[in-house]
Amino acid sequence: WNILLWDQMDPLMVPFFNTVNRFAGLVISAFAVLGVWYSNTFNTGYLPINSNKVFDHFGKFYNVTRTLDERGMFDAEKYTAYSPAYMSAANLTVYACFFAIYTATISYAFMYHRHEIMMGFKNLFHRGERQEYNDIHNRLMSVYPEVPEWWYLCCLLISIAFGCAGIAAWPTYTTVGTVFYGLALCLVFIIPIGIIRAITGIPVTLNVLAEFIGGAWVQGNALAMNFFKTFGYVTCAHTIQFLNDLKLAHYTKIPPRHAFWAQMVACLVSTVVCTGVLNFQIHIKDVCTTSAPNRFYCPGNNTFFTASVLWGTLGPHKVFGKGGLYTTLLIGFPVGLVIPPILYYVTRAFPQKKWLRQIHPIAIIYGGLTWAPYNFAYVWPQVPIGFMAMVWLKSRYLACWSKYNYVLSASWSAAIGISAIIIFFSVQYSGKVSVNWWGNEVSYQGCEDTACTRLTLPKGEFFGPRSW
Repeated sequence: WNILLWDQMDPLMVPFFNTVNRFAGLVISAFAVLGVWYSNTFNTGYLPINSNKVFDHFGKFYNVTRTLDERGMFDAEKYTAYSPAYMSAANLTVYACFFAIYTATISYAFMYHRHEIMMGFKNLFHRGERQEYNDIHNRLMSVYPEVPEWWYLCCLLISIAFGCAGIAAWPTYTTVGTVFYGLALCLVFIIPIGIIRAITGIPVTLNVLAEFIGGAWVQGNALAMNFFKTFGYVTCAHTIQFLNDLKLAHYTKIPPRHAFWAQMVACLVSTVVCTGVLNFQIHIKDVCTTSAPNRFYCPGNNTFFTASVLWGTLGPHKVFGKGGLYTTLLIGFPVGLVIPPILYYVTRAFPQKKWLRQIHPIAIIYGGLTWAPYNFAYVWPQVPIGFMAMVWLKSRYLACWSKYNYVLSASWSAAIGISAIIIFFSVQYSGKVSVNWWGNEVSYQGCEDTACTRLTLPKGEFFGPRSW
């Protein structure tokens, strides 16, 4: 269960069409990964097929310090003497899908939900009773006083002030404009991403787009790019989570002001707790390396580091610009833009084909984001579980499904968290107890232990261009 919920896509929570579409996207993208690797496109045959790390032209992990000056900034001479940055076949597929999902998000929202969006903007400035949304939930919640808009405005201003102070007071090598950049990016995408999250449960994240734009703006400065990425990505991600809480409070009839203060207290507590956990983690010996104890390999942090090298140190111009190694991947932008309109008109042309309405373009593209470093094992078991719960049980035993489905999901997730704490601190943390069984050992066998490549280099040779 812990494996299946690696990206919070609970098969007992999200609609079954989402689970199937996502799995279909994973299958389709798998052929792309295999095709790129076996054809040695972009020299991927010399690299592991499914890795989120960045490599040099010797097939070794990219040593970014060999491209930096004493200030930590990009040094063109050192870069020319070292190597371009290379990615695995799976990682290239992930980036292409990221490019596609951003434009697809915009075109999907316009084609399928433009009328609701326009209605929402009209109601935003409508001072009378909003008849369009006057359902039973709104009528029940109308007895509670709303949270004043100036409460939220104060929170925004305080957050901006802290963000600007942090950027300006510490050696971040960037400007306070990154804070407002994050707000602007969120304003553009929050409605399309919010609609998709509400319908499918899919969290479309802006991390790649934020670093694409930020890296182009501060090319050669990885630290500054990371601030562009953080403010551009986290602002929208936290907004979606905030809306998720408001929606839950709305349907469970929690007074808005109670929900507001619950969120404020949680923000303060989590700030202290997360900082404490981070300080604990970074002092673990060999953390985020292949030698880390208890498998503290940090896949997310490795993805973040790869992005820092590609988008910050080297900059998107060298990687994806004219003459770059991976310029071809930019085709993801126009492909993503046209997929939703094509599906929209095909569905309207064949209204009798009900299965066409179950195809969700964003969910399919999202399936391609699973790779590097994750794989089929993290997704395919969701399909039978989702079918049993959301189709078979729901259609035949609705009362049983209504009473136990979501409780079962919550209990499994809680059990995973509790058991992980007990097992880690009582058994693994001391390092004196070793549980030897197949499930703990199989991941250290074969290509799961030492990554395999399809092609090998002669001693002293390297792949790729002779000059760059």
